[in-house]
Amino acid sequence: MPEKPLQLEPPEAAETPKSSFWTAQRIAISTVAVLVGIPILVFILGVILATGAEQTASWIQAVRDVFIITMVLEFTMIVIALAVLALQIARLVNLFKNETQPILKDAQDTVSAAKGTVHFVGDAIVEPVIKIGAFLAGVRVFISELAGIRRAIRRTPKQERDHEQYEQ
Repeated sequence: MPEKPLQLEPPEAAETPKSSFWTAQRIAISTVAVLVGIPILVFILGVILATGAEQTASWIQAVRDVFIITMVLEFTMIVIALAVLALQIARLVNLFKNETQPILKDAQDTVSAAKGTVHFVGDAIVEPVIKIGAFLAGVRVFISELAGIRRAIRRTPKQERDHEQYEQ
């Protein structure tokens, strides 16, 4: 069967992700439109309000009063949020103080108990094992020295021949 050459096929339409309505170009255009449009609208509103000065003065005062009230309410909300933040920070500091100190104390107690265990094991087990090892090493050297003396006393085959020749 002849092999087919590898052909790259365009991806299926279902496999490609659908493009979003908000592309970078649309976002840029919308931002510029808003930033340019708002000052133009404010200018037009100012021109319209300037034509009827007496009637619009009371209306501007009402808008100003609503704006001042809104700013005071926002300021009050910010102060309340800062107070809540300060309380939360105080609670967090208290939590660290009261929760981490006992944990650190328990860790220090555990370390001191481990030190005591190490000293006990060193005194009760390791030290006697070292002494027994030293004693057994001494015994081994003593036995090897005894074997060396025995070898020194024992005659070599040459000495045996010389001794046999001497006796004859």
